[in-house]
Amino acid sequence: MKRFVTLSGFALLALSTGCVPLSDYQALEKRFGEQDVYVTKHKDQVRELERREQVLTLRSREQERLVELMKGRLEKSETLRQRLQAQLAQKGGEPTTVPASAPRDEAPPTVMGLEVNPETKGLVLDTALLFGPGSSDLRAAGKQVLDRVVTELNGPKFRDRGVRIDGHTDDAPIQRSKDKNQSNWDLSSKRALSVLAYLEEKGIEASRLSFSGFGQYHPFKPGSDEKARAKNRRVEIVVVDR
Repeated sequence: MKRFVTLSGFALLALSTGCVPLSDYQALEKRFGEQDVYVTKHKDQVRELERREQVLTLRSREQERLVELMKGRLEKSETLRQRLQAQLAQKGGEPTTVPASAPRDEAPPTVMGLEVNPETKGLVLDTALLFGPGSSDLRAAGKQVLDRVVTELNGPKFRDRGVRIDGHTDDAPIQRSKDKNQSNWDLSSKRALSVLAYLEEKGIEASRLSFSGFGQYHPFKPGSDEKARAKNRRVEIVVVDR
């Protein structure tokens, strides 16, 4: 407004002295108005472009952060895949896929009413049946189950075969029995040895027997929920070649 007043005043002064025709002044005033509108309009456009640029910059940074996050997750997944592949290779197996037509909830095989681990072909005995929490002392109910197993192992089908007892725990650290067990390795080994001693006591030749303690490192059911942990706390009796 100040510029317009100044320009108008200058124009009137010029007119009064006869320097500038009225038509020239009006044309000049029109051009000034047009330029003023143009500048104001494009200033707004520049501000809008700057705002958009800031938004795009923020989005770009967010995308970069997400990319880095996904890279980190991918690296962890690849490390886990390689570790599992190495474990599988040690067992002499290759990764397999389940056919689309294969039933996912098929009941596991059983022998004498005991579940069989399809991988090891061993009889799976729940440690809740065999032992108390954190204990390696056999319960009476567990001994009754082992008596049936002894009868089978000393029968004509298996009496010339070796017997390996594998102890397993869940992935929960030792809590209740720290005074007796230093780790899950310790507990799983003691439980396997306890079963071995009972089988020997019941008439299986000591030369046929061996045991291993695997701690939590060979889970029967993946996961850390209570259902999976209950399945993983087990002793397996595996018939092997001598």
